[in-house]
Order: sequence, then C-alpha cells, then structure tokens
Amino acid sequence: MQAGNAIERSHKNISEIANLMLSESHFPYVLFLEGSNFLTETISIKRPDDRVVKLEYNLGMLNRLDRLTSANYGMPINTNLCKNKFVKHKDKTIMLQATSIYSQGNGGKWEAQKMFDIMMEISRTSLKILGSEIFNQITKKNR
Repeated sequence: MQAGNAIERSHKNISEIANLMLSESHFPYVLFLEGSNFLTETISIKRPDDRVVKLEYNLGMLNRLDRLTSANYGMPINTNLCKNKFVKHKDKTIMLQATSIYSQGNGGKWEAQKMFDIMMEISRTSLKILGSEIFNQITKKNR
C-alpha cells in the first residue's frame, strides 16, 4: 500500500473512533508505524552494491511522520497518550483525544512482544481511568 493511502486511512479511522468516544475521558487508540517513511532519527542504510545511503528523518520528501502527528496534536511520539488532555481557553474547556503514535526510530520492524507491552500499558491506563470514574460516581451517589 502506498504511504499516502495508509496515512489517509489512519486519519479517517482515528476520526471515526474519536467520534464514538467523545463522552469518554480516555482514547486508547494506538498507531504503530514502521519503515523508512516514519523515521525518528537519521539512519544510514548499506545497499546491496555496498553504497551507503543516508536517510534524513527531517526531510519531508521521504519522511511522512509529520503527516500523522496532527492526530496527537504534536505531542511526543512513542508515548502513552491514552488519558485525554483538557485545555482551558477563556471560559471554555477543550478536550483533546490524542492518538498514541509509536514509531521505530531506525525504520525497522516491530516485534510482537514490544507491541503487546505497549498495548497492555495503554489498556491498564484505560482501566485505571474507567475505575476512577466508577469510583467517583459511587462516591457521589452515596453522599
């Protein structure tokens, strides 16, 4: 699949799930990126002809990571952003549902165990938030 199509599909999927979760205080959407289109650091690749090619992470022609960071409001990647952020502006409070974006820094492939660990961390965060909300509702009800 072409990178542009995958990026567009990601934005569509994120928006759809965000709409479904507007009443929630958490957004457990995780996006795993891999390959040389999603670098977080400059790397050098040795080609079969022994030529070394330098891939710059900050060159827009190759790197497409910046096309997805709008889904996490420019917050850090490789970070659990499951808990919604609330921003005050004048007399309004705005809720940000940020996607947790994880990318391999060297353009490599994800190991299943590493992905599992990240998803478990985000699941625990979601459950903590849900548990806290249930506890607050019970406490409020018993007053």
